[in-house]
Amino acid sequence: MKFIADRMLGRLSRWLRIFGYDTLEIRKQEDEDNVLLDLAEKEDRILISRDVLLIRKAIRKRIRAYLVQSSEIMEQLRKMRLEFQLNLEPEMDRCTLCNSKIRKIESFEMDIIRMKEYVFLERLEKGAEFWMCDNCGQVYWKGAHWKNIMERVNIIKNKG
Repeated sequence: MKFIADRMLGRLSRWLRIFGYDTLEIRKQEDEDNVLLDLAEKEDRILISRDVLLIRKAIRKRIRAYLVQSSEIMEQLRKMRLEFQLNLEPEMDRCTLCNSKIRKIESFEMDIIRMKEYVFLERLEKGAEFWMCDNCGQVYWKGAHWKNIMERVNIIKNKG
């Protein structure tokens, strides 16, 4: 299942990527609505938006679309989980920034990690696993934020 989101749903796009869903996000640009509609149609993506008029345009063009009604991210995910039967198990699969696939960094590549200012060296010493996006260079690991992600996911699952 693939999605495309308008610029109002950046946080939702990042969360969907955490769960491994291919989710394009369109930034502000000229003729934004038509760009969204064209990509949704060409790439067989589900358009997600908070813009009622855009959703109506999509439906008229027979493009699968979903109107996000809540402004709260966890409620957005809960409703989308119900609507699309989403699997909300976090994966180290997609870059949350650019949507590209990420890959596990091999031990011989650790110099890449040492060059990143935001990766603390004690992570390397503790033997943490790292993933990297070859497209934008972002590095990922299961740090303290991973526990927070899992807690939030469990809340969503328990609410049904």
